[in-house]
Amino acid sequence: MIDAIAGAVGGNLPAAAAVLIAYMAGAATPGGYAMERINGFGRVVASKLPYQPPPGMEETEALEAASEGVDGGASDEQE
Repeated sequence: MIDAIAGAVGGNLPAAAAVLIAYMAGAATPGGYAMERINGFGRVVASKLPYQPPPGMEETEALEAASEGVDGGASDEQE
């Protein structure tokens, strides 16, 4: 059986074992936790991107407009 699997993966059994272990680890991870980790990774990647405001807008004004669109108008500021 092992020889058949090794022949199917082209003789690279350690790589196939690593893929199988990664799949099993991913399948055993609770969905909510996995999505939290993926969202955190996305935030880290997005924070590294350079930001340039649209023409005619100040940077702070553009960031406030963007955060209003995401939060549905809610902000941290007290009125």
